[in-house]
Amino acid sequence: MFFFTGRRYLDMWEQELRMCVIDDIKTIVNGIVNHIPWEEHGIRIVGTASNGEDGIELIRSTRPHIILSDIRMPKLDGLEMTRAIVKQGDLTKIVFLSGYTDFDYAQQAIRLGAFDFIQKPFTPSQILEVVLKAKKAIEQELLEVRRMNEMESKIRESMPFLRQEYFRLLMRYPTSPLSASQRWDFLQIPLAKHHFTVMLVEIDHFMERSQALPVSEVELIRFSIQNIMEETIATYTTGFVFREDVHQFAAILNPSLEEKAEWIAEKCRENIGKYTRHTVSIGLGGEVEEVHEISRSYQQAMTALSYNFYTGGDSVYSFSNVPEHGGLTPRYSADKEKELLYCIRLGNEEKAMQSLDEFFDEGQAVAVPPDPEAVRAVYYELTFLINRVLAEKIPPADMAEMEALLLDMKNDPSLSLRELQEQLKQLCRLGCEKIRRQQSKEASQQVDEVIAYIREHLDLNLTIGEYAKMVYLSASYFSNLFKKVTGMTVTQFVTTERMERAKEMLTQGMQVQEISLALGYEDRPYFTELFKRHTGMTPSEFRQLYGGPK
Repeated sequence: MFFFTGRRYLDMWEQELRMCVIDDIKTIVNGIVNHIPWEEHGIRIVGTASNGEDGIELIRSTRPHIILSDIRMPKLDGLEMTRAIVKQGDLTKIVFLSGYTDFDYAQQAIRLGAFDFIQKPFTPSQILEVVLKAKKAIEQELLEVRRMNEMESKIRESMPFLRQEYFRLLMRYPTSPLSASQRWDFLQIPLAKHHFTVMLVEIDHFMERSQALPVSEVELIRFSIQNIMEETIATYTTGFVFREDVHQFAAILNPSLEEKAEWIAEKCRENIGKYTRHTVSIGLGGEVEEVHEISRSYQQAMTALSYNFYTGGDSVYSFSNVPEHGGLTPRYSADKEKELLYCIRLGNEEKAMQSLDEFFDEGQAVAVPPDPEAVRAVYYELTFLINRVLAEKIPPADMAEMEALLLDMKNDPSLSLRELQEQLKQLCRLGCEKIRRQQSKEASQQVDEVIAYIREHLDLNLTIGEYAKMVYLSASYFSNLFKKVTGMTVTQFVTTERMERAKEMLTQGMQVQEISLALGYEDRPYFTELFKRHTGMTPSEFRQLYGGPK
């Protein structure tokens, strides 16, 4: 008969297996106690009694696992004694001994929970067989109790995690009132069962700032913030706080009668900023009545949290302040977009920055702030267009820095409006600088191509326009570009190269007339004049000074 379970049952069993014998016939008692080697079977006789009243006292004092008892006894029979045992709630296996064949006694004994019924007269082997069967039953029940205790222990240990998972499901998925209530009771949620508000708390720039920190310090930061939230909330109302993400916490609050949820959220923000080196952004959902409606408050809190996009963090935003329909969709002038991209193509950083500021100002010139996700979408689209322009003008090998910046923007949804604008400006500045470098490199290559041609053809008298055509540029642009790269006009450069070549030819013994014609000067006196202007001496004087053949 199994009257109690759990720790008490285990305590009883871990000591020893005990048995008592109750019968008004002393010879039967002595025979059972003395003629069976109980200790060999792991059983100890803890006492005997000759009537029901003494039997009850014996059972209460020794708490036996197995009771061998006669049904018919003085003062109190075995059935009445059993009823009294049942009331005290102990565990025992009762085996009734009776000389009666009346099935009424047997049926009553079974109803009371008797383990077995042995009819007198009996042999020691019959008694031993039944007792060992009772012992085996106790051992099986013990294993089941232990298994149940282990399961209960694991459930208790897992309760915080189970509650957290329960709330995560409640927040994300609608459920029926009955299902929500049943699990609420099972998990023993320490909140009132009505009136809830969801609060989401996000650590500002946590992913970026924690990358270089050891895991232990990161966990300490998260633990500290959660602890501050729990203590702050507990000061004003009841609530349950848990980690929602690596950088985010969720709190389910029972709204306080004295303090509004917005005020409690502000206190959480202030205390976290005061006692840690971190700031947080908080989104607050609206109040809901029932457990199964928590998902609605959570969605509202998510929306409210997204509006910290405009504040830049360290702020509280309530869903009650979110514009209806999420505000107007942001619109920007197509002409300003074209102008911006044109300035970037030219590498004109100053004009690009001016156009970008005008683009930002136009998007913010609205009375109602648009949905942050809509603004992000517009900015990401603009970023894609800028990247495409840069990819057209810059070699792939030089695009790595810009692509890393784009990846950072894409992978960090926590960027505020101001930070997103700064990232776009940085992209434009970096892109314009790369384009200018590329333009300078290309210009140098174009000029170098013409210079090489000039040095190979010093006898030709070509115009600036003819040189410009070689590199597919206009004459005026090429003229300016050539002077910017070399510091000389095309004519000055050709003359200088010819005079330097003339020096070499003079030292090699060539005649002045021959040199003049070879360098494109049909008029020898004109050549001599240019040479003297360039070197400060005539060709003949130069040859005589530097020892060339006469």
